[in-house]
Amino acid sequence: MGTQITTLMLERCAQTIEQVVIPNLPEGFALEQAMSIARVLHFLAPFVEEKCQELREENEAMREVLGKVLEALRGEKALSRNAVRKGLIKRLDQELKKVEVGPPDVSEENHNLKAALVETINGLDALTENLPTETMSSLRQEIRSVIRQQLDHGTARAAAWWPPPELSA
Repeated sequence: MGTQITTLMLERCAQTIEQVVIPNLPEGFALEQAMSIARVLHFLAPFVEEKCQELREENEAMREVLGKVLEALRGEKALSRNAVRKGLIKRLDQELKKVEVGPPDVSEENHNLKAALVETINGLDALTENLPTETMSSLRQEIRSVIRQQLDHGTARAAAWWPPPELSA
């Protein structure tokens, strides 16, 4: 995989500030601000594309597990009159069809899928008594796996930020 365009652009902006802007600024506040901006751009550059790719992976995993829940709920014909089941099917259908409409904003899609995942967890909790034990166990394991992936990514991001550059020097 080559250098990603956003990362490259941020790095080039930082280099331009360092090589063109900073040498032409007098001592003082403007110089300090330009130096700070260049440092921030260098610091953020490696994370930007990674975060988008990470969100795409999270979104795909959530779409997959929500699709499995949807399939399992549709398969439970005995619950066809259950309002929770009907509502959850409608919600998941709506959320999963959004991707078919057009290319989503990755962050917005992530937010929406997480909201749908929370609603799914609550809906499945309400349906616990009505769904077969093995179905519930399987779906809960799938959901745990997706949430675990999100926690692992979040922890890795937090670890990458520590210690901050000013403390590691």
